[in-house]
Amino acid sequence: MRVAILRNEDIESGDKWLLACQKRGIEADVIDLCSLGAIEKIKNGNYDLCLLRPPGRFEVYKAIYDERLYHICRVLKIPCFPSFFECFIYENKKSLAAFLQIAEIDHPKTWVISHKDEARSFIFQCKYPIVAKTSIGAASSGVKIIRDQVSASKYVRQAFGGKGIQKRSGPNTKVGNPNSWLKKAIASPDYFKKKLKYYAQGFGKKQRDFVIFQEYIEHSFEWRVARFGESYFAYKKYKVGDKASGAKNLGYAIPPLRLLTCIKDIAEKHGIVSAAFDVFEHGDRYLINEIQAIFGHKMDHILEVDGRAGRYIFQDGSWVFEEGKFNTNESYDLRLDLAISLASGK
Repeated sequence: MRVAILRNEDIESGDKWLLACQKRGIEADVIDLCSLGAIEKIKNGNYDLCLLRPPGRFEVYKAIYDERLYHICRVLKIPCFPSFFECFIYENKKSLAAFLQIAEIDHPKTWVISHKDEARSFIFQCKYPIVAKTSIGAASSGVKIIRDQVSASKYVRQAFGGKGIQKRSGPNTKVGNPNSWLKKAIASPDYFKKKLKYYAQGFGKKQRDFVIFQEYIEHSFEWRVARFGESYFAYKKYKVGDKASGAKNLGYAIPPLRLLTCIKDIAEKHGIVSAAFDVFEHGDRYLINEIQAIFGHKMDHILEVDGRAGRYIFQDGSWVFEEGKFNTNESYDLRLDLAISLASGK
């Protein structure tokens, strides 16, 4: 099997895929899909499978990656994993909002507004607080809680004709502090240089000419439910301050089986084979907040029941817990098994 790993602009973004391939004895070429010669390499490579790592930081790379991937899937018809659709709604909150609305999937009400006069009218009649988001921005880097009309008016002015909306371009203060960052820098100067370059790239890249507002849902945590084919996992992301996303305050909890069924039904209906769903519990409703084709995790497993690592599978009409370590290599080993199975038609 000839495999291409289509990484993004980050030179290390294909490393987890590459490690998974090496563990299975599969040779793989790593290609930056946003680079000049990427399309020719893919056309001439006779690949049986493309493993994808779409961008999640900058809209320009996200757009180039998605546009090229669309034609690779449509014209070259190379099996790609995750799918084009799963990548298209990944770190594209405009696209995700449209999908959730059109598909009538329960979610916090979301308004994508691209006309200044409509945005100004909206902030005078909406209920506060509201959540403002940038279209791209992982770990809550573009999320702002707006609590009054004055702050909302300033936000709209910045977006339309002002200096633009800047998502966080420096360290995440929810998961560290100056002392911890200094220790890391001293321990690994290369890590420090990489982080400085990373933050410099993000500085000055701002969102302009549209806003994304979302209904604020009171919550103390989000569920993260991950599906990889027939394997389902879940854990809680607890809130730090106003946000659960990006806080890295994670905890194991036995998920309600009704939640797993909700995600299973949505995923199967819309062909979402591999993704993580971030979900608010709101009364007896489950509201989809994010759908991530790619997500990382620091734990060696992402579901635990009575102290045992494992997964849930749906078997003979009911949920069954299966004990085991399924999330090695940040779940890329499991992703690869699923990708090969799908590509081979098994």
